[in-house]
Amino acid sequence: MKNICVIPSRYKSTRFEGKPLMDICGHPMVWWVYQEAKKIKEFDKVVVATEDNRVKDACDAMNIECIITSDKHPTGTDRVCEVAKYYDAEYYYVLMGDEPLLTEKEIYTMVEALEADPAPAALLATKFKNAVDVVNSSTIKLAMSNDSDLIYMSRSPLPYPKGALDFDYYKNVGLYVFSKDCLEKFENLPIGRMERIEELEMLRILENHIRCKAVVVDTDAMSVDTYKDLNRIRSIMSKRIG
Repeated sequence: MKNICVIPSRYKSTRFEGKPLMDICGHPMVWWVYQEAKKIKEFDKVVVATEDNRVKDACDAMNIECIITSDKHPTGTDRVCEVAKYYDAEYYYVLMGDEPLLTEKEIYTMVEALEADPAPAALLATKFKNAVDVVNSSTIKLAMSNDSDLIYMSRSPLPYPKGALDFDYYKNVGLYVFSKDCLEKFENLPIGRMERIEELEMLRILENHIRCKAVVVDTDAMSVDTYKDLNRIRSIMSKRIG
């Protein structure tokens, strides 16, 4: 089985331009993500995918393999589809370049889960720890089956607490996985009604009845969308490295 880890690192983020190169304890954010990925021996290759030469130049200086992709991709998954045209693999592990707190252990949990139960697509999930995040439309909530397959994902709180309150809300964290076949299908499928409404490209997979496995871990990983997020992650990382 050949696995390639792709780290999408978009410089021209609409919410936080230049964030892949923001300093965290002496290294750019993308460096921290790359270091955890390189620890996974099951990854045959780890490559950063960006649309900007500033990220490419920084990666070259750090001896990090990096590929320039189109700046026209409507979604991050479309960027991964382009990478798949250059690098052949059975599975593409998509490790988000703006979640530097995700650890080797959490990434490896996904590797083990797919070895035990292969699926066309998968994502890493964790419980919400902050109730405020549940009603925040920028955080994605997951509905999962008893077998931990993804049923739906939404910007709205799922499920609605009509019959019970003793349940947890789950969100996705910075790792997705796609088989080669799944990526090819994704690229050729039209945007569906739910994807258009929610603006969540993973719904294209669910709307076309492609299985997506949810692998639950306990993690404090979070994406960097604002300077406030960046400062919080700097503080956490500083404590981690002592």
